[in-house]
Amino acid sequence: DADGELIVVDHRGDGLGGLYHLTPTENVDQPNNFPRKLSETGLFQSVAGHQVAAGLIPYSVNAPFWSDGAIKRRFVGLPSGGRIELTDRWAWNFPEQTVLVKSFALEMTPGDPASQQWIETRLMTKQQGEWVGYTYAWLEDQSDAMLVEAAGRDHDFIIHELQSNRVQRWRYPSRSECMACHTRAAGFVLGLTTEQMNGVHDYGDGFRTNQLEALETLGVLTTTWLPQAKASLREELKIAGVSTAEIERQLQATQVAKGQKSLRSAGLLATSAAELPRLCDPYDATQDLQLRARSFLHSNCAYCHVEAGGGNSQMDLSNYVSLERMKIVDVKPNHHTFEKPDARLIAPGEPERSVLLHRVGIRGAGQMPQLATSIVDEPALTMLRQWIKEMTP
Repeated sequence: DADGELIVVDHRGDGLGGLYHLTPTENVDQPNNFPRKLSETGLFQSVAGHQVAAGLIPYSVNAPFWSDGAIKRRFVGLPSGGRIELTDRWAWNFPEQTVLVKSFALEMTPGDPASQQWIETRLMTKQQGEWVGYTYAWLEDQSDAMLVEAAGRDHDFIIHELQSNRVQRWRYPSRSECMACHTRAAGFVLGLTTEQMNGVHDYGDGFRTNQLEALETLGVLTTTWLPQAKASLREELKIAGVSTAEIERQLQATQVAKGQKSLRSAGLLATSAAELPRLCDPYDATQDLQLRARSFLHSNCAYCHVEAGGGNSQMDLSNYVSLERMKIVDVKPNHHTFEKPDARLIAPGEPERSVLLHRVGIRGAGQMPQLATSIVDEPALTMLRQWIKEMTP
């Protein structure tokens, strides 16, 4: 304003928006009750031994994000009576007070499970409609984990390999770094999506089943089948040769009949899990190479490199678009070429000219992913190199 004071503009509807200004807060001595120890969160029955509370639901993902070889365990905690709303793309919708838990462990002697040590547990919590991330660093004696300061921190772990020891730098992300990857475009939650969760999970005691069907059985899902039914009908009519205009006319005419009960959200999946989309494991050499590459890029890159995702490039690395619409094949880089002759984001048949591959294969300035990794994902690099090599120029 004229006095140099900030004006805050809120665009929300329903009478919640408006123009606001900032005023000083009175110095009120209020205790900070936020849990400083992992044991104080109520999420663990016993932190020592990593025994989570009974109400948490374990889950796994089809295409894991690269975390420098760390072992990961994931859980979701829902408030009493809370239900998850499935969506066709990106993150599901979660109720207020949902907590997502992901713990990381390293084998201090690679190949020796007895040397496994928990090093970090990250929490994503939904508070007042917004997601916020926190991280806890485990104590060396594994008795508890302490809340990391808002700025985050780095820590060096000594890994005892066969020939010699090596130092592995681990980044405990800052609060802002958490949200740099958990972008609004991806719905903030990266792992709990239909294509990531549509797979078999080992729940222990020999019980293995599809995760979507398990959540359906638990009664924690909310699904709306009408959009999916219309999408299936659209696809059937397209295959039958019906024109686009006629398809849309028929879909618009598809309405609830007079006197029929109104449509309600149900807790049952619209189709069997086998008919729903899924990513594949990028590290599974028995899977199709194209699917492996697309799944890796979707999991590790697309949360940022997608429309309105925060990345300052025009590519779309999500699994939702065709290869042509990704805008990476035979496309010149808008930014660094890394001194590659006639560089392309992906040069079909020529990995050595492909900037995307180069970024995945370096650590330091220009690396991808940008955060939370200090070690090159060599298996993924080999897989992507082969994918590019087999592309037809």
